[in-house]
Amino acid sequence: MFRNYSIVAFRTLLKNKLFSTINIVGLAISMAVALITIAFVTEINNYDTFHEKGDRIYRVNNDRLYDNRDPGHYATSSILAGQRLRDEFPGIEKVVSVYNSLNGDIISDGQTHSVRGYFVSAEFLEVFTFPLLYGNPETALDEPHSIVITETTAMRIFNRKDVVGEILERNHESFQITGVLKDIPNNSHLKFQALGSLATYQTSERGRRSISDWTNMWSSYVYLLLPEGTTSETAQVWLDQLSVDENNKGPRFNIEMKMESLASIFPGDGKYNQINTVMPKENVRSMIILTLIVVFSACFNYANLSMARSLKRAKEVGVRKVVGARKGQIFTQFIAEAILISILSLGIAYLLFRLIRPEFLELNFYISRTVALDLTTNIYLQFFTFAVAIGILSGMVPAFLMTQFKPVSILKGAVNLGGNRKFGIRKILIGIQFTLSMGFAILVTLAYKQYNFALNFDLGYTTENILNVALQDNDPKLMKNALESVPEVLGASLSSMIPSTGSLNSDIASRLNHGDSINTYSIMVDENYLDNMSHKLLAGENFNTDLVNDQMIVNEQFVEKMGYSSNDEVLGERIFYYNDTFRIVGVVKDFHYGTVYNEIEPFSFVQRTNNFNNVNLRVASNDMVATMSKLSEAWERIDTDHEFNATFFSESIERTYNTLSSSMKTYGMLAIVAISISMLGLLGMAAYAAEARTKELTIRKVLGATVYNLLILLSKNFFVIIVIAAGVAIPLSMQLFKTKVVQDVEYGIEVGFWELASGALLVSFIALITIGTQARKAAKANPANSLRND
Repeated sequence: MFRNYSIVAFRTLLKNKLFSTINIVGLAISMAVALITIAFVTEINNYDTFHEKGDRIYRVNNDRLYDNRDPGHYATSSILAGQRLRDEFPGIEKVVSVYNSLNGDIISDGQTHSVRGYFVSAEFLEVFTFPLLYGNPETALDEPHSIVITETTAMRIFNRKDVVGEILERNHESFQITGVLKDIPNNSHLKFQALGSLATYQTSERGRRSISDWTNMWSSYVYLLLPEGTTSETAQVWLDQLSVDENNKGPRFNIEMKMESLASIFPGDGKYNQINTVMPKENVRSMIILTLIVVFSACFNYANLSMARSLKRAKEVGVRKVVGARKGQIFTQFIAEAILISILSLGIAYLLFRLIRPEFLELNFYISRTVALDLTTNIYLQFFTFAVAIGILSGMVPAFLMTQFKPVSILKGAVNLGGNRKFGIRKILIGIQFTLSMGFAILVTLAYKQYNFALNFDLGYTTENILNVALQDNDPKLMKNALESVPEVLGASLSSMIPSTGSLNSDIASRLNHGDSINTYSIMVDENYLDNMSHKLLAGENFNTDLVNDQMIVNEQFVEKMGYSSNDEVLGERIFYYNDTFRIVGVVKDFHYGTVYNEIEPFSFVQRTNNFNNVNLRVASNDMVATMSKLSEAWERIDTDHEFNATFFSESIERTYNTLSSSMKTYGMLAIVAISISMLGLLGMAAYAAEARTKELTIRKVLGATVYNLLILLSKNFFVIIVIAAGVAIPLSMQLFKTKVVQDVEYGIEVGFWELASGALLVSFIALITIGTQARKAAKANPANSLRND
């Protein structure tokens, strides 16, 4: 029976080459997208599954509450919280504290090497399954100045793996290697090259301060290992008790601790201060939904064309029934044909998968930093299972309709699938495809315009020809002077971070001896920064270099929200901010320190002599390659251990809007896929319509009809469908754009007629060309070939 089904299926494919090609290519295009999604979702859902105690591991997150604002959700918790949970709640089996600051340079035998890692408490290796190749996991992180490194890091530094006992230098401190870890799996949300004992950090002055600070929750993480049988609800009660106790001590803001299971961390839900890059759950859901839309569109093609061709195969079904075939056998025959087409499509889809995989991995930083799309036996099995499932799904409706034919009606030629009804199922399926095609085309147009708007947004200060150089722990003044000596550098300044790129710090600023306080964003800068970036000073003066470390320059929003009546009134006021006291010396005009996603809020420039991470160079050059070479040479006079790392401000802003860029690319790819599939379906339907009406078209041609007349005749039904599809796609696309693409954007584009109509017009134009090819083919056919049998 299977042999018979296979032979008939192959014969049918060969007999109907055009329709078979359309179905195979359409399914292959959509399945290539689906294969990417299958590999992506499988890898994402496999994160952190290798931990032996993973079902009992939870992270403690913080909800930060201030005034009547919506709470800020953070993945971080204070070291104090971890210490109190460890000391005062014996119902918790283990508590792990992680401090995210073991980054930078380490020195071995005079050679400098860069590492990324964390300071962790001694329980870390007992809770998480990160096996040691060398060393004792129970004691490796007990003592201060102990460090464990991964096997790859050991090979990079020492060219061997067994390096227990070796000494590394970091920030003028000596660390002894007490263990060597197996390399960290790619599917771990904790990624590092080295782990230092938290006891080392706690012996430093900064560490001693943080141990007693409940609100210092910005860079540390707490993980709990619950005993078997203990529920997260029970542990949450303990967290609530501790939160109430610490909040009652009167901090500047309240903190509520929340439990999050290890399995829920990756993919995540948009918390601040995630450790490493965490794929948002919304991205995963959106990708699955969009893939299903594309796959269903291809399945519609198959069902539509199969139903259109059903009358040609009706006699075959009738004969089979007359000679005794049961409904189940006929149903299986058509399902087998659909599965065969799907498996053939899988081969092409796999080749397309290999082709688009590198482009997908570079789509945005979430993808490039979290997945590799490596194929395993399990994924290959999923690919094949998916292909069979798609075959069954796409063949279900045609197979069901074929089995309903009555032999008497078939042989009398009285079969009708309802395709000629005003709103037949085939027209509905075509309409859905056109709606999807137009929708994606409109979305990519809107996303592209919003992306360009964001890149060219007036920030209120200059970014043109500004080159930001990462200091990489070098002496700020020394490096600034070296780079400033290059003739093409017109100005230089120092800053802790780059504004308008999404990176900013904030804390509560309060007036001394007053109850007024507001949340204020800030960056640390030197006295040259405002002039170098062309900020407009409205009142007061720039930073005075004779009075360092206690000066602050604020924006207009700060003045307004803090309750001052004028810019001059705020001058000289003393503000408590970041556990220090500052004197306001100036007011700058409001500018967009954030992105198009943020409205302008209180902001301050704070003068510091340390904590600088960037040199901001204003350059003027007709030969930028030569200028960069000179800057690199100036850098190497100070630092030969690190590569010169410089980025133009415009490039940083472009990377900031990577999400918009990836949305544009995603919708663009889906638009191409959806349009390709719908046009393939339209080609098949137009070819069928021309074939079914061959004699009519021939007679009209003999009577004088032109190609234009035949085009109108073939396209008028499709034109109505296109108009209806446009009427649905335009408002739907606009709603999706507002709720999904720019739902958090404060400064968005104005959407006009052409932005909405362009996608619909593009699809309509391609559709008319597709129909036109079939009309032209029918018009050029020899009438004698069609009428010779009549």
